[in-house]
Amino acid sequence: MLTTEEEALSFIDKYGLVTLFPIKGFNFPNLYQATAGKDKDEKFQRAWQWADNLSKKKKIHYGKLVRKQVTLISLEMFPNFYKLYGKRKLSETAQKILEFLKQRGATSTTLLKKNLNLTGKEKKYEFMKAMDELQATFSVAIVAREESPKMTYSYDLMERWMPKLIEKALSVRENTARERIKAKLLENRAFSNQEDAETFLKGL
Repeated sequence: MLTTEEEALSFIDKYGLVTLFPIKGFNFPNLYQATAGKDKDEKFQRAWQWADNLSKKKKIHYGKLVRKQVTLISLEMFPNFYKLYGKRKLSETAQKILEFLKQRGATSTTLLKKNLNLTGKEKKYEFMKAMDELQATFSVAIVAREESPKMTYSYDLMERWMPKLIEKALSVRENTARERIKAKLLENRAFSNQEDAETFLKGL
């Protein structure tokens, strides 16, 4: 079981791709279940704090990808995922958020909602869907998280956050990226065969 942030990083690097928490009905490596703790609350706090810290230090990529859940990707594997899934077509709302970040730089969810008229219950789903979309296409990165008075994230453009890794991704061929990811998944027994791994990648 993991007891330190360094061990958490080694765990993420080993698997290349893990979720932060378990996904119901889907057996996949996750940081929470690998974390030591006297109870669920301690495991929860440790896993989330490690993920936050490692992301801030730019030692991993932190964003939503697998089943729209928080996913942690190693720096080694990041260029491969970016090559396959980065910069897909965006919805109108997602595009507006992206353009705002291009102009203003890193911005909290609170200010994004306020400036783009996405506040209120009726706009909540629209905003969340757009942010999930931006993360799944590797368009934005979470660059900070504040816990009080209300937990909010701050986002910035991925190319500003990890420019060297994106430059590296551009030199990778799509087939090479796909084979590297599949090899990593099979090596760590996230899936038992090529077909299941391929189906998983097509569903991202």
